[in-house]
Amino acid sequence: MDFSSFDCGNADFNDFIKNEALDDFRNDLSVTYIGLIKGRPVAFVSLVAAAYRTEFLKKNIHGVHKYRQVPAIKIARIATDTPFQRHGCGEALVQYSVAVGFMVKAFIGCKLILTDALPDKIKWYERQGFMLALRPGPGIDRENYPMFAVLSEPSR
Repeated sequence: MDFSSFDCGNADFNDFIKNEALDDFRNDLSVTYIGLIKGRPVAFVSLVAAAYRTEFLKKNIHGVHKYRQVPAIKIARIATDTPFQRHGCGEALVQYSVAVGFMVKAFIGCKLILTDALPDKIKWYERQGFMLALRPGPGIDRENYPMFAVLSEPSR
């Protein structure tokens, strides 16, 4: 697949999809799903297995209070080629990632879906149902901010 013209506006993400994603897949480190339009790669999401420390949860989540960590999947990287941004590609890949989380959950434990959001993407992730684990504020200047969404809550 040709990613030579792919440019999401983030050099690190461009380098990942062009030079690292396939090796990471071959080494069982991540799986990257590609969004195509007429055969052209326009977006991608890379997923990894993860665990999340419950002390950082800002919400009472059923069944996790006695554990120090809970199983999760993580959106390690997600990006859309610049001409296709703001057309729903990223939202579709987040929905797909959540669906993968539910499939994983059917076979092994998996409680959360995680990501580390760049500061300018926090509101976007909140619209996708994610919650901040650490809020930006005075004295907190980070490259990215941990966010999570619960894959399921009991219907009790």
